[in-house]
Amino acid sequence: MTTELRARQRLINARKGKRMTQEQLAAAVGITRAYLANIERGKHAPSLRVAFELARVLDGKLEDLFLEDRVRNTHNM
Repeated sequence: MTTELRARQRLINARKGKRMTQEQLAAAVGITRAYLANIERGKHAPSLRVAFELARVLDGKLEDLFLEDRVRNTHNM
């Protein structure tokens, strides 16, 4: 599984873990459902503002959602 695919899957898992639909998460972040769907499918990368908002709404850390495992482990040392 590629790094990008793992990051996308973490985002999807976090959303589903909060029992949120794409529509609900998009509204909470202030983006369209279509834009969120494109982020989850890898068609678009989120802007920094959107990435921070996604992490905030999902009660997570930006690095937990979007950084590669190897980079996250180095950062936490």
